Amino acid sequence: MDLGFPWWLRVEHFLNLVFISFLVRSGIEILGTYPKLYRSQHTVAGTAWAQFTIQRAPKHKYYTVGGEYDDYSPRLSLPGRGLLGLGRYWHFITVTGFVSSWVIYFVLLIFTGQWRRYVPTSLDTFTQAGHDMLAYLAFTVPEAVEGMPFNAVQQLSYGFVILVLTPLVIITGAFQSPAIANYFSRLTRAVGGRQVIRTVHFLCLLGYVAFFVVHVLMVLIHGYAHETSKMVFGSTDLPVAGGIIFTVSLIVVVALHVVATRWTLADGRAVERLHNVVVRPWSNLLYRLPARMHYSRSNVSGEDVGLQNTTHNFRGSGRPPEAKEYLALMANGYDDDYVLEIGGYVERPMSLTIRDLRELADGHSQTTLHHCVQGFSSIGRWRGITVSDLLDLAGPLPGATDVVYTSFQNMGRDDALYEGGTYYESNPMIEARMPQTLIAFELNDEGAIPAKNGAPVRLRMETSTGFRSLKWLERIEVVNRYDIIGQGRGGYFEDADFYDRNQLI
Repeated sequence: MDLGFPWWLRVEHFLNLVFISFLVRSGIEILGTYPKLYRSQHTVAGTAWAQFTIQRAPKHKYYTVGGEYDDYSPRLSLPGRGLLGLGRYWHFITVTGFVSSWVIYFVLLIFTGQWRRYVPTSLDTFTQAGHDMLAYLAFTVPEAVEGMPFNAVQQLSYGFVILVLTPLVIITGAFQSPAIANYFSRLTRAVGGRQVIRTVHFLCLLGYVAFFVVHVLMVLIHGYAHETSKMVFGSTDLPVAGGIIFTVSLIVVVALHVVATRWTLADGRAVERLHNVVVRPWSNLLYRLPARMHYSRSNVSGEDVGLQNTTHNFRGSGRPPEAKEYLALMANGYDDDYVLEIGGYVERPMSLTIRDLRELADGHSQTTLHHCVQGFSSIGRWRGITVSDLLDLAGPLPGATDVVYTSFQNMGRDDALYEGGTYYESNPMIEARMPQTLIAFELNDEGAIPAKNGAPVRLRMETSTGFRSLKWLERIEVVNRYDIIGQGRGGYFEDADFYDRNQLI
């Protein structure tokens, strides 16, 4: 069988060059907004095993994780400047192409028999690979394996990248989705938890970079024109033309990065629209995976080190409201004065005190994993009532499509990192009705939720990233349109920054 370089393999080679380079740069942007890696899901301050920043967490009692951003250069990351939302957009757009391309490539390998180029059929291949490595160290080029287009070292390294590293990066990327990780929570825990998965995903990134460096070196050693001719024409018959065309292709890839970076920094909303066209059709499918997490009380952040006050170990992000009405509630201990308003497009508007919420909840609780969009995570046990149960009490009118949650927090007043505006969030009815979408009033069986974690009442959306689990909840309103509220994108950060309302990934 001819194990040469068919046209589809050459096309895939070029596409992977584009996709992987975009994935690496956008991945660095995502890493830069929380440039720390942990072995534990609890991300306790000071326990990171790796850190890629000289910045330190603010020492103020209340701070926003945005204060830990590292502003990587646009020359390194896509798009640079700490724009996490746009980095995520590019990552997911590229993931769509990368995974589609790999699946097609894998199928073609199987059905054309080309899988033999990557899968050793004899243990002798490993012995030969050792000899080939010695040849390289002696500055000689080893011969290709009989019937193969490359030598044993190349066969094993290409096979590892395509058949091991790529599936691993796809799986670890998928399990950083809150919807997937929480739906398959037992599997998530079995492989070490979200932070271990995040670490492995980062190591995959390093694997691609290392392979690229070695691969380029090997091309130069074997002869640039000779090797690039294979990737252009499928043979070595036209080395000069192949070298020129491949070099032009590399220049095109660099130009794509330059254009993408400048375009993104100049018009982020255009990138958002592209993301919504490419990514939303498949990301919306994740609404079919309602959170069904299975964590025990012993998994709660702080329990593993025997802390008496485990709420101290559940990380907060953001400054509590400084509105006079909220400060008065805090001073009076919340219980006697706090009232949650539920209204809008409902048959029975209602006002509920914390005491009312406790009675309605009837002891209901859930122990779940918090997924911050930046990357940190914590496990907490939340006592509360499901939004679905509250909606049943209020009775949404026909045509009701969304639920809007308003916070006491005003970002410009309460947090200098952000511009003004009332913090709000919304979700479609399908997400609001999920069994673990919760209105919580207690954390870790230790009484009221601390102020840093959203006292007295907060929202929990376990299939989504953390900023959508709104803290310091003031009002719930059922609506038949969310796109006429604020800037029409569904939430404060969706309006003011570049985040998709669908944060299931």
